[in-house]
Amino acid sequence: WVRDYHMAVKLEVLHKYCPGRETVPLLCGDIWSVRKDKATGRTHELFVSGNTVTWFEGIDTANRLVKNLYCVETTALQAYWCQFYEKGNAILRCVCVRESSCLTLFMETGAVHYVPLPFLAHGSWPLDGGIMVERKAASDAGHDGLPTLFTLLHPLDDLCPITFRRPAANSPDLTVLGFYSDPRFRVLQAFLDPDSPPFVVCYDSSAGKHLVSVLLLATPQDIPSHTHISTPSHSRTRQTPVRVLSSSDPTPNNAHITPVPSIIQCVGPQAHAPRPSPVSIKGGCVAIKAGSGRSPFVSRVPTPQSGGTRMRSSKSLSPPHLARISPFSQTVNSQSWSTFYSEESLGQCYDALVPQRCLHLVWQEPGDPDYRSSFVPATSVFLTTDVLGKSYIAFLFTSQVWLLEYIRAQDGSYVCGSIHPLPALQAIPLEDLSMILILQQNNHLGLFTGTHKVSDVDMTPLLLGPSEYGEGTPGSVVKLRDTIDSSFSVVLSTGGMVRCSVPLLHRHPSVSLCVQALKLALPTDVFLAMVSSYYVSSHMLITSDLLLHFVQWMSSCVPLSSSQPHASNDSSSSNRKDCIRPVDLDAVPALKFFVMQHGQAMGHTQLEVTPSLGLAFLLQYACTILSVLHLVYEELKLSVLLTGDCESLAKLLHRYASWLGWSLYCDHYQRDFPSLYLTEYQVLDSGESSSMEGGVFTHTLFSHSTPPHIMAWLQKLLSRGKVEPFPVLLPVTRRTLQLIKVFALYSIPPHTMVPPLSDLVQFLGPLGAPLDKPFNQLQDKVTSPYERVILCLAEEEISLSELETFPVSLCLPIWDCVAHCHQNPPSSWPSNAYDIIGRNDIAKSLSSEVTKPTLKMECPHDQDDGMDIHMEVLGCRFPKDLRVNEVRRMLQSSKPVRVVVMQKPETSDHEFIEQQETHLLAICQRTMSLPVGRGMFTMATTQPLPTAALVIPKLNLIGRAPPRNATIGLDHIEKPSDMQQWPQFHNGVAAGLKITPCISEMDSTWIVFNRPISDQACNEYAGFLLALGLNGHLTKLSSFDIYEHLQEKHDLTVVSLLLGISAARVGTMSPTLTSLLALYLPPLLPHGSADMEISRVMQTAAMMGIGFLYSGSGHRRMVEVMLNEIACEPGPDLEQAKDRECYALCAGLSLGMIVLGQGRSSVALLDLNIEDRLCMLMNGGLRRQPCTTSAASCGQSHLILEREVVNTHVTSPGAILALGLMYLKTNDSNIAAKLDVPATQFGLDFVRPDFLLLRALSHGLVMWDHVMPTQEWIHGHIPPFILENASGGGGGTDMTPGLDYQSLRQAYLSIVAGCCMAMGLRFVGTCNQAAFQCLLANMKMMLSLLSAAEQVGKVTLEMCLTTTLLGLSLVMCGSGDLAVIRIIRRLRTRMASAEVNYGSHMATHMALGLLFLGGGRYSMGRHNRAIAALVCSLYPVFPASSNDNRGHLQALRHLYVMAAEPRVLVARDARTTRVCPVEVCVTGLQGEVQIVTTPCLLPEWETIHKNHCPWWCVPDASHSRAAVYCSPVPLVSVVLPSPWQRCSVTGFYFQSKILAYRVSG
Repeated sequence: WVRDYHMAVKLEVLHKYCPGRETVPLLCGDIWSVRKDKATGRTHELFVSGNTVTWFEGIDTANRLVKNLYCVETTALQAYWCQFYEKGNAILRCVCVRESSCLTLFMETGAVHYVPLPFLAHGSWPLDGGIMVERKAASDAGHDGLPTLFTLLHPLDDLCPITFRRPAANSPDLTVLGFYSDPRFRVLQAFLDPDSPPFVVCYDSSAGKHLVSVLLLATPQDIPSHTHISTPSHSRTRQTPVRVLSSSDPTPNNAHITPVPSIIQCVGPQAHAPRPSPVSIKGGCVAIKAGSGRSPFVSRVPTPQSGGTRMRSSKSLSPPHLARISPFSQTVNSQSWSTFYSEESLGQCYDALVPQRCLHLVWQEPGDPDYRSSFVPATSVFLTTDVLGKSYIAFLFTSQVWLLEYIRAQDGSYVCGSIHPLPALQAIPLEDLSMILILQQNNHLGLFTGTHKVSDVDMTPLLLGPSEYGEGTPGSVVKLRDTIDSSFSVVLSTGGMVRCSVPLLHRHPSVSLCVQALKLALPTDVFLAMVSSYYVSSHMLITSDLLLHFVQWMSSCVPLSSSQPHASNDSSSSNRKDCIRPVDLDAVPALKFFVMQHGQAMGHTQLEVTPSLGLAFLLQYACTILSVLHLVYEELKLSVLLTGDCESLAKLLHRYASWLGWSLYCDHYQRDFPSLYLTEYQVLDSGESSSMEGGVFTHTLFSHSTPPHIMAWLQKLLSRGKVEPFPVLLPVTRRTLQLIKVFALYSIPPHTMVPPLSDLVQFLGPLGAPLDKPFNQLQDKVTSPYERVILCLAEEEISLSELETFPVSLCLPIWDCVAHCHQNPPSSWPSNAYDIIGRNDIAKSLSSEVTKPTLKMECPHDQDDGMDIHMEVLGCRFPKDLRVNEVRRMLQSSKPVRVVVMQKPETSDHEFIEQQETHLLAICQRTMSLPVGRGMFTMATTQPLPTAALVIPKLNLIGRAPPRNATIGLDHIEKPSDMQQWPQFHNGVAAGLKITPCISEMDSTWIVFNRPISDQACNEYAGFLLALGLNGHLTKLSSFDIYEHLQEKHDLTVVSLLLGISAARVGTMSPTLTSLLALYLPPLLPHGSADMEISRVMQTAAMMGIGFLYSGSGHRRMVEVMLNEIACEPGPDLEQAKDRECYALCAGLSLGMIVLGQGRSSVALLDLNIEDRLCMLMNGGLRRQPCTTSAASCGQSHLILEREVVNTHVTSPGAILALGLMYLKTNDSNIAAKLDVPATQFGLDFVRPDFLLLRALSHGLVMWDHVMPTQEWIHGHIPPFILENASGGGGGTDMTPGLDYQSLRQAYLSIVAGCCMAMGLRFVGTCNQAAFQCLLANMKMMLSLLSAAEQVGKVTLEMCLTTTLLGLSLVMCGSGDLAVIRIIRRLRTRMASAEVNYGSHMATHMALGLLFLGGGRYSMGRHNRAIAALVCSLYPVFPASSNDNRGHLQALRHLYVMAAEPRVLVARDARTTRVCPVEVCVTGLQGEVQIVTTPCLLPEWETIHKNHCPWWCVPDASHSRAAVYCSPVPLVSVVLPSPWQRCSVTGFYFQSKILAYRVSG
């Protein structure tokens, strides 16, 4: 095994390599893989052992660090890195671990996804944007008719089959489309990462052939169907019809091929049945013609008009024009395609899966190869390139390696050439060298670039190294593996593993440019011989200056003169370290070896190898070498980093020029470096010159009379002189071309045509001239030369850091352009152009698409609509449309409404006036409901002056009749006398909620100052007091003032004070406030106390006040009182029988708030049997305990007879909600079972539809964590007999006798509405898209039933419709979603229906207010108290008229304030105080990262990760505790005020701001 290695590259041993371990030996099942991170340059390793996967950073045992450790339940069969693409091409990186039954994805963010595998997997591979999985068939003998290749394009997606397309064997005009289904087809290797062609290499064991395909994004033509869609217009080739094989087609192997079954359509509200396709079937062969209709696969993809769920988009593997089959380099044998499955046997489990990827055949192994004796699959397949840039697919067998050359055509397709076999036992690619390392017989290692051998590899350091690497014995090298760049692992027969490397070809940037230039200029065989010789010699000479060695090596082919150079007076000149000396051929055996080896191989008859000439085969190309290296020499002058290399290269060029007799070139180099005057070289005589001209490079070259001088050429161009085209060799002299463009644009006067690039540049080399279209189009974009230069730099993608590497003298024109464009650049530039001039602040502003607000909401000075809010933030959040103006128009109630009624000829004037007033009354029902929604919209948007009274907008109920605008009132029709009482109350609440909760100047004096003098405004003032209590200001009202307000005995004022003070002191259990509330709640008074005339409304308000005051306390006494008051008897007094349902409901709500979310955790309440008593009150039964209220002691009622049976019509709503709030978020399945809907028709007859709605709502409150945003979760609450019969009863013959179909429909809609409200509460304020789509689908379903409301019940349908709309608005709270706004605008236009009453309009406008809560600054919280407040506020039963409080107290509609939280984040310029866009990174508790642009709504404060960053205090007059944080953007710093503060009374968060300072420069 001892071999002469004096002409070989020496192998370098790096270290001993043991994957995953240090001392423990490897097991037989251990697997590992390595990769290099291109961003950091670090090497990473994934080591799999058993059920553990370890991620190491670095493969050196001494310096290896454990980055992550993953554990799975079963044995890990495979592990690799992969990535997925989210919406907007966001990258999700992860580590995929394949087990026998699933794929476990460990995401970079810390999340873990489990993808179950419905089959045994044979293997999996990462692809660009997903994973490819190969199914393992049950038996290799016969196939089961299922596809074998699948893709996973997102962790939450399903596995989709991969289709296959190939040209037909006997019909070139047809293509065959199908799936892999035969187990004899196996995937050997897939190259699907972003940096390599998407090749998939397969092996057909039946035919013994290899196949190469390209995996591309599936187009509609690549999806199996009964129709075919024409080719897109961008395809360069004519799309042939697709012919799908059937079972009758003759195939040699009798493959099972049957027609594709129909695809099941998507189930949804707008799903349609597939139409039959025009398919002609004859003899079992299905010939599919182009343009015959849509594919059933494609019909599953939702269109913008359909209501289906939008499918996830993934990044394409290649441009769209790649989706065509490439021409074949070999003849396709039809026999090998019989095992490709194309149709029916997909199986029902895969019928609805749309293929996302398609394999296009590129190459098939030709039949009967003469260079292979046995039909066996390749043991390894890899991709490689040679130094010439040719690409190969390498197939490694036991004794040889095939190199299959391939190219990529201009249209994006791939074409494969012939096979080049090489003898090899092992082979691995070396990416940095563009070579292959091959292990041959007798431990012989060789380096090959393509099919050309470069050098042997000296393995002496490995075989004679330290003992721990393994003893040097014959056959000690077993395997080569784990290649990274130029390093690899060597497996020894002794069991050891050594990490080795081979030297790089050129490690110096100047040498790299020279080699690239010579590659473009010299013939292929000459260049390969030169590379081989240089590579060996460069690593046999010991020198630290790589460029100096290259110069010496290139100079060895030029002979010295017979006489010595002129003597120098400087004695030290002969001792210079960098002087060029000839390289003796005999002194360097490697040079002699390669000259002898490659002299005859190249076939040059005139090549004569003599020891005196060294590399003589390069002499005939001396002119070409000098020409191209001179261009490199001029290129080096344009980089301050490489300017120092010019002197060494000038010596080489001076020697060539002297030998060729090019005196002007010699003078050029001598002027740059005068020391070259001291050297003389031999000059080529005329005879030698004539013999050399036949080998001169034949491409168009510049004249050698005058050497190109880039500095002088640019100076002449700048002085606007006439210049000759400057030679450019791309891509070597890229900087030269860039500066030519810049100086040409700079020197052209304004408003002057830009000359074509061909007049300035002479393109050399085989690449030809590039397109100069962007250069010529600059004249159409701008006329200023300064802007032209900046745009040119942006198109060339030159950054600021790259500009710093240009010489200062050449950068002066560029900096002049930057100075002219810095102050006021145009707004149409690309973002990188702003970065060049140092104005990336403009780039940030343009990229975030935030423009100056154009919306102005100014009201007349003589009229105030109550919505005069500051529009700066709203205008920045919604800058592209007028949705805010539309919301304000729909919520304004201070202007007269238009009453448009046409008078018929037979209608008298008196009757016409009554018709107008009747229509006005219907409009007034809507107008009176507006203040509730307006209060949501304007909440916390105003800071009133302490010296001025708060302006309450007028509630205008007057109409105007066009065209004369005649005033219309409500004087001639009957109307309730107190019709405006509660609407005025809501109007006062809306005005009071405008006040921000953080005003400290507000006191008791200012509150009393707003007290009206007249009694007509008492209703509005009462609402104003309730608003002050909800936002925390009512606590400042003195006790004396409270007494004066209470002693007036105004019902609404008392209700406001009791609710407001209790809400301001929620959860405090104040004894003083308890005594005050007990005065208005008879059950809390001592027995025998004097009866007081207290209205039912006051008692109800006091009842809710107790619930607020004792919220979450579990107070036993209050629990007992509320539990008894739910089932209180009417009593003999008529006042006691009034609004009993509202009283019982508020008792249940108060009970639920007292025991909020406690469930069975309170030991003190266990003996009360609260659950059993609430179930009795919910379902009915005998009263278990006598009532202890004062009303019961008054005797039986003379109007209502209830006896001993519980009246569930009164008690059920309160009991249901009390049970739901008591077990809120406890997920108690036993309690949830008590809230289930009756499962039989008999049980359903005893439950009203609105009670079914409340049961579904409470069920969702209890099973909080089980609420899912899916239609299946909603249908899971509906009994099967309701689902089966709810859509029947249309009068057909399929009606079942005895079934009340209307009741079933009402029950169905009620349950769906209750589930929608529960879903809305579960995902309130999250803008969850899944919940939004689910609720939107149910909303559209109910809207479609409006035309057939009689079959459902108009009242029930209206209740369910408004409840679903509120649930939808809860999810999108604060988002201002356009889809919901359109639905609201449609619903509020209904006036003619009697069922659309005051309550329906109130619910609609509450939904509108939720979308713009607090002027787009607020959202809803999801803590227990917030959910309870939302349940009280959004109770599904709305009043039928404006004075209706029978089912629910109208004052409770404003309790949503207790759940509101400010979420807006605003960034302002610290100097101008204007809102400016700033990118903010929000990190969740689970590590999820969200990039948003201010102003924006943040998620819940509890779900945001808080980390303590370094802050620096800065003086700021407006913020006493300000802090500054420097952002990563160099031009912006961020100033944050004090952190969000929690108000102890109202639960508000103070609003945060970001002030952005713009740093000068």
